[in-house]
Amino acid sequence: MAQRKKKPSGHQIQAITQAQHRNEFMRKLKSFVNNVCGEDIYSLLPIKILERIYKLRFHSITTVPAAGILVPNKLLEAQKYILSECLKRETLDLSKYGFKVLLDDYLTIGLTVFAMRHIIRDNDFPNAAKVKSALLNYCTDEEPYDHFYIRLLAIFEAIGWSTSKLGICFYWLKYESKLAEKGKLGINNIVEVYIQEGESRRIKINGTVRPVIRLGWANPFDGIDWIMLKPSALNIKGAISDNPMKVYIQSHALRRLAERIDSIEASLAQYNMYTSFLDAKVCYDNYHNLMIEYRIFGTKAGYFRIDIVENVVVIRTFLFLTQSGTPEGQLLWKNAGLQKLDTSYLAIDKLSTFMSSDIGNNKNIRKIFEDSGCQCLLGLYNSVNDICTKQSTKPTIELMLDYLGFNEKHIQEAVV
Repeated sequence: MAQRKKKPSGHQIQAITQAQHRNEFMRKLKSFVNNVCGEDIYSLLPIKILERIYKLRFHSITTVPAAGILVPNKLLEAQKYILSECLKRETLDLSKYGFKVLLDDYLTIGLTVFAMRHIIRDNDFPNAAKVKSALLNYCTDEEPYDHFYIRLLAIFEAIGWSTSKLGICFYWLKYESKLAEKGKLGINNIVEVYIQEGESRRIKINGTVRPVIRLGWANPFDGIDWIMLKPSALNIKGAISDNPMKVYIQSHALRRLAERIDSIEASLAQYNMYTSFLDAKVCYDNYHNLMIEYRIFGTKAGYFRIDIVENVVVIRTFLFLTQSGTPEGQLLWKNAGLQKLDTSYLAIDKLSTFMSSDIGNNKNIRKIFEDSGCQCLLGLYNSVNDICTKQSTKPTIELMLDYLGFNEKHIQEAVV
């Protein structure tokens, strides 16, 4: 009678897993080394050198709370998962060496190869000098790491967009490589998770004390950057001091931003508010109220109306580009007779209406927006559609043509 096989012990399973990991690492190392060297250099490496390289390798990413920062377990696990998926999906183009590599493999294999010229000593084995010479171009080339850093920064920014919210908390990530501690070998790739609450205060506006939230954003690696504006930057002349002023926003303005920029995540809309104030473009409405342009990835989509109160800048409200309180809204009224109730009825006071490819495909409708300075909204579809969360459910062109009294034959008239 055949004897039943014993289940492998925990130590045996661990040994098998480690052996599989080592074999996979060596397979990728061989491919990477030979690609960057342009010849079979890997076969010149003795087993003892390969073992040393493996022991001193760069390890996979570890995501941890920053020192002294309490990160909820649910959030930490979500950050780990999202980051891991991104690194295993995104590639780094090393076309000058004839191949591409996953960011996850670059962090382990690519950085280990960078370090090999220091791991290998000149007298280690007969072909040591040849190996180090073959690795020289790659190991002194800063371009791959610079490109990697840019890609990692973009991933960190995207994670920040999805988690940070004004008035609640800012989240950001920081990456660095550190020597392994506690007697272990190699170099750890560490991503630290930071959390910081936003700032708020109460300010008396038009006789009423209101809560306001400070405007800033958490940038990867660097943390929170608070927006500061000088009076001179706002075209305010004769100010006693030109010292930078803090910028705050009323909850009302945040709600209006979410209502009117309704096709992208609220946190992403807020990030674009931050970037708009970084390079503040100032103008005035018909009542000489100060306004600052709101831009979505560089494309104008509206304005923030601001006041100077208690020596700080306060954002009172947000106006979509087509609304009556904006210069473009005034032109829409002049060119097409569209007033506040009209824009609301046609829903052209919200971004979602423009998240349809058809709105700019009729020359009559397009001309109205172009003549009113709103042509930028027609181009937002191409730049934002991939990340939009909401689109118009109304037949925009038909509704507008009917409302504005155009002949029905224009409904199907395409761009020429």
